[in-house]
Amino acid sequence: MNTGPWSLHVLSEVLAAFTVESPSALRDVLSRVSEAVDAEVTAIFADDDYILCAGLDEDEKQLLRTSCTVRPHDLSCRSGLLHLYWSSLGGVEWLVVGRFSEIFSMEERALLRAMGRSIELCSRVLDAVQAERTARQAERQAKEVAIREATIDQLTGLANRRLVIRYLAERLSLPSFAGKFTAILYIDLDRFKHINDVYGHRTGDQYLRAVGQALRAFVAPSDLVGRLAGDEFIVIATASDLSEVCTLARRILERFENPIEVMGRYLLYTVSIGIAMAEDSETPERFMENADIAMYAAKQKGPGVYVCFDRSMREQRREKALIELELRAALRAGEIIAYFQPVVAAVHGGVVGFEALARWRHPQRGWLEPDYFIPIAEEAGLLRDVDEAVLRDACHSLGQWRSVQRGICPRLSVNISAPSLSDILLTQRVRCVLAESGLESGCLFLEITETSLVEDVAASVQNFAELEKIGVRLAIDDFGIGYSSLRYLRRFPVEILKIDRSFVWGLGRNRDDEVIVEAVIRMAHSMGIKVVAEGVEIHEQADFLLGLGCDFLQGYLYGRPASPSRSEELFEQSVASLLGVGLEMI
Repeated sequence: MNTGPWSLHVLSEVLAAFTVESPSALRDVLSRVSEAVDAEVTAIFADDDYILCAGLDEDEKQLLRTSCTVRPHDLSCRSGLLHLYWSSLGGVEWLVVGRFSEIFSMEERALLRAMGRSIELCSRVLDAVQAERTARQAERQAKEVAIREATIDQLTGLANRRLVIRYLAERLSLPSFAGKFTAILYIDLDRFKHINDVYGHRTGDQYLRAVGQALRAFVAPSDLVGRLAGDEFIVIATASDLSEVCTLARRILERFENPIEVMGRYLLYTVSIGIAMAEDSETPERFMENADIAMYAAKQKGPGVYVCFDRSMREQRREKALIELELRAALRAGEIIAYFQPVVAAVHGGVVGFEALARWRHPQRGWLEPDYFIPIAEEAGLLRDVDEAVLRDACHSLGQWRSVQRGICPRLSVNISAPSLSDILLTQRVRCVLAESGLESGCLFLEITETSLVEDVAASVQNFAELEKIGVRLAIDDFGIGYSSLRYLRRFPVEILKIDRSFVWGLGRNRDDEVIVEAVIRMAHSMGIKVVAEGVEIHEQADFLLGLGCDFLQGYLYGRPASPSRSEELFEQSVASLLGVGLEMI
C-alpha cells in the first residue's frame, strides 16, 4: 500500500478539523487521530492533567494521569496492556495515543509525530487568531465606552453638550417636513445651589437625576433631552408651531410646581425656561445661544417662568456685554463712587448716619444708578469689586469731613453682596480701607440682605466674628422679603434691622403691613436690635413709625442720595441744629 498519499490525506483531515470559527473542534481532531491508527485511546495533557481524554474509564484515566510524568510506552490497565505513543505539542502539552492490539509501527509513529506537530501549529494559529479577536473586541468596547463617555452625561445618563450639538446639526441639516419645526427649551433650575448647601451634594446629584427623568417623560421618542452643565438642561423637540412648544413649556413648569422625592425628602424647586425656534441658516451654537438668552430673560422675570426668544434680546445682550466692558474699565478708573442718603432719628429728626449707595460717573452716559449696572455686575462676577469700590470711596469721603476730623462721626452703612460676604479676605479688606481713610471702625455698619446672609452661613459666621473683633457692626437690609429665619438673627452680631420699603409704603392704608411692621419692631427690640424704616416719603408714615417705637427713619422725606459734599453740609447743619450752635462752632 502506498502510505505517502494516505498519510497526507490523514494530515489534511486533521488540519481541516481545526477551524477558526470553532476552536472547540479539538475533540473532532482527536477522533480523526484515533481513526488514522486504529487507536482506542486519545488524550491531551497539560500540566499533568487532562484537557481532553477519550477511550478510558475514570480509574484508567487516573492511572494514566499518575504515569504522565514518566511517559511509559506501555501501561497495564484493567482492559489489558495499553501501548502508548507520546507526542509533544510544545511547552507543557502532550498528545497521547494508545491501543491494546499491538505496538505502533515506525510509520504510524512518524504519522502521529506529524499529527502532533500539526495540532501544535494549528493550536498556535488558533491562539493567535483568538488573541487578535480578543484585542479587537477590547478595542471596539473601549471605543464604545470612549464614545459614550464623550457624548453621555455620566451623572444623569442624558446627552451631554457634545451630543446635543451633533444632534442639532443633524436636525438642522434636514429640510422641514409636514410643517414641523425644531425647537429648543433651555431649562435652568431655580436656586439649585440652595439644595447643595442645605442637603449636601449627594442629594443635589440625586435631584439632578430625578429632573432628567422627569423631563424625559415629556418628550417624544425622536426628541432629545440633554444636560449641558451644572443645573442646565435642554429639550430638543419637534413642533408644528410656537404655541405647541409653549404648551410643552407650561406642562414642564406645572410638573415642577409639585415636589420631587429625593432620598426620602420632598424637594420643591421651580425651573426657568428659554424657548427658541430654528430659523433658516441657523447653526447649532447660535440656536442654543438664542434659547440661552431667552432663559436668562426668564430668570430676570422671576422663578417658574418661560420666555420666547426674539431678536431684540440679542441686541440687549450685546448692550450688556458692552456695559460689562465699560464697567470693568470704570472700576479701574475709579468711576464707581458713593452717594449718601441720610438716616434720621425718629424722635428728633436729626441726621445720625448715612447709607452709601453706588453711583457710576460714566464719561459719556453721565450719572448712572445701581439698577443700571448692578445686575450686570452680578452676572459678570464683579459685585465684590463694586462693593470694595463703594466701601473705599465712602470711607475716604467721610474721613475728610470736618465734623469727623473733630470727633463727630455719623454712622456709615455700606451694602455688601453675597460674594463679598463669603470672601475670606473681607475683614482684611475692611481693615485696610479703615486704616487708609482714618475712619473709626465703630462708625461703620455693613449692610447685607437676608438672602445673602444664608447663602454661605459658615463663611458669614466666620467673617462677622472677625469684623466684630475690629469694631465693625452688622445691619440686615430689606428685612421681611428674604427667606431667613429668626435663628440667623441670634447667630450673628446684628445691631440694626432695616424694614423693607414695601411694608412702610402700606402704613396707614394696609392693615397687614401695619401688623408686620409692628411685629418686626417689637421682635427686634426684644433682642436688643435697633430698627430703621426705609422708604419713608410722607409725614403720616413717619408719625406712624414713631408711634410704634421705630428708632430711625430713611427715605425721600429726609433726603435723596446726594454727593459727599452736599451730604457733609446736611450733616453739619443737623448737628448744629441739635447742639443749638452755628456751623462755625462745629
